[in-house]
Amino acid sequence: MSHMKSKKLISIVIPVYNEEENLPELIGRLLKFIKLFSAYSFEVIFVENGSNDRSYSILKQSAISDKRLKILQLSKNFGGEGGIEAGIHYAKGDALVIMMADLQEPIPLIKDFIIKWEQGYEIVYGIVKKRTATFFRNIFSVIFYKLINLLTGNMFPENASDFKLIDKKVYETVNKMPEQNKYLRGVIIWTGFKQIGIPFDREKRFAGKSKADLKSVIDIALNAIFSFSYVPLRIMSIFGIIITISSFILMFFYLYLFIVHGRSTPGIMTIIMALLFLFGILFLFMGILSEFLARIYNEVKKRPLFIEKNKINL
Repeated sequence: MSHMKSKKLISIVIPVYNEEENLPELIGRLLKFIKLFSAYSFEVIFVENGSNDRSYSILKQSAISDKRLKILQLSKNFGGEGGIEAGIHYAKGDALVIMMADLQEPIPLIKDFIIKWEQGYEIVYGIVKKRTATFFRNIFSVIFYKLINLLTGNMFPENASDFKLIDKKVYETVNKMPEQNKYLRGVIIWTGFKQIGIPFDREKRFAGKSKADLKSVIDIALNAIFSFSYVPLRIMSIFGIIITISSFILMFFYLYLFIVHGRSTPGIMTIIMALLFLFGILFLFMGILSEFLARIYNEVKKRPLFIEKNKINL
């Protein structure tokens, strides 16, 4: 007797924060894609991340009429990373797609992700060919990737986005990690599973304004650097050795000038400038240490990565 082969399940996780203008269009496009790509089953997990607009009511209304749409409402905004982690925690798919709610990422590319996944790749990420952000934001992104790869030995694929597909074994591995300060894009790459990138053009935001302000972007960049590199600490050690050796050389040089040539030591301005320089370096290094200490303190507190408020269809 023949048995029908059950369809593989693909989970799609989408963090949502004040996206009431985008949600109807996003849901419509997703359902159209799911209908056309009928070889697989889908679940779409929207993580409502403490919005103060109509996002939750729109999602709730949609989920009532379609059980494939699942809603997880958080008690407050836990950041983009927290929203994604919450969705990953509830995913049941054989593979999982992470995407944003701003419609800048082409939904049909998910089909290409799945094809690569079926070929044996466990991580398939989108590589941004063309950015639509401001000039300064684009420059910041270029500098960030150059810097993070310099500090981590080219660990991160350049221009890789959060838009990606990961195999079940990958997201289950991520779920087991107890870290409080996860840089998810880095953690997923770090797992070491077979991976490949697919280039795509990022589209303009469908509606509304980006929620990623300068502060949040800088916070993510710092979290990436301090989570995946000890180079800042090593620079401090190297710099300390260089200053110590230089100080001894300078001390013997001035002692030589005084004994052999009878020259006096430099004046007060030279001493003041040297002290200002050394204090500047000292406070810079204290700032680097404080970043690592703050992360250790956050790990020790062991607060939850997210707090659920409501669930629909989960």
